[in-house]
Order: sequence, then C-alpha cells, then structure tokens
Amino acid sequence: MHAESPIPSSRQEWTACMEKVKARDKASFAIVFRFYSPKLKQFAFKHVGNEQVAVEMVQETMAAVWQKAHLFDGTKSALSTWIYTIARNLCFDLLRKQKGRELHVHSDDIWPSDYMPADLVEHYSPEQDMLKEQVVKFLDKLPENQRLVVQAVYLQEIPHQQVADMLDIPVGTVKSRLRLAVEKLRHSIKVEEV
Repeated sequence: MHAESPIPSSRQEWTACMEKVKARDKASFAIVFRFYSPKLKQFAFKHVGNEQVAVEMVQETMAAVWQKAHLFDGTKSALSTWIYTIARNLCFDLLRKQKGRELHVHSDDIWPSDYMPADLVEHYSPEQDMLKEQVVKFLDKLPENQRLVVQAVYLQEIPHQQVADMLDIPVGTVKSRLRLAVEKLRHSIKVEEV
C-alpha cells in the first residue's frame, strides 16, 4: 500500500486537485474530504450546536462538492472559500427552516456577544435569547445586500475581508452595510417594544 497523498499547500495545488475531482478522480476527492471534513464539522457545530446535525451538514457539503465540482472555478475563488460558501448556504437553509423553532439555533450564532459587555451578557441571557429571536424575525426586513453581510459576519463569523471577497465588494462596503443593518435591526426591535 502506498503512502497517503500529500495535502496541497497552495491555492494552485488545491485548484489542480479539484481539476482531478472534476474528472471524477476519487483519490483527489479523498484528499479534499480528509482535509476539509474536520474543519467543516467544527464550523457547522459552532453554528447549529448539535453534533449529529453538524455531521450531516459535513456529509451534505462534501456530497455537493463532489456533485458540483464542475462549477468550481479556481480563477474566481480559493477552494476553501467555495467549500465554506456551500457549507454556509446549507447552514442558512437549515436555520431558515428552523426559524421560529428553538432546535439548534443559539443567540451567539445570530448576534455577537461583544454587542453587550460580558458582565451584562451573564445577567441577561434570557434577554439575549429574546434579542436573538428578534434579530431572526427582523432579518427578512433588511435589504438583501445587508442581510447577506449580517448573516456572513454574525452568523458565520466570516472575517470582513473574506466576506468582501465572497460578495466581490470592497471591505469598506461590508462595514457600512453592517452598520446600516445593525441600525435598522435596533430600530425595528425598539419599534416593536413600544
């Protein structure tokens, strides 16, 4: 038996690996699967809070990578960005289906803990749960460009620069859309409380 293939270390090597996956090369897909599965499981678990669901998300994501390999374009994005975008979209779909149900959604997935000082967060966790529900409820009222940024930054915790790359917009635009969205969400929540 020969040694395991080395893990690609550059964007070009990953793109070359995916070219083999496009040609239905199972050994190349195994490299992608072995490298990304543990990372995707952590990523999914962080957002769905349930290990079984996280494992299913990894399976769905990797099945999509195999089935949609022909859609990957290494000139447009890094393989990691493409794979995490698939995983993120599956997470969004799951969370959308669960909207209104408490199943696996946690407040930190939707709203950053640093929104309130740490000592307040401990004392106000019921309020934070309510805040999370309100944010989910009002997310649909945001314009799509703001909603995408809020979901990526707060739900997926994707760094601003990566969000900018994924949406093909300047990082300053990501920050301004985020500011506008947070203001709209705060306003919507206050209006409902009156």
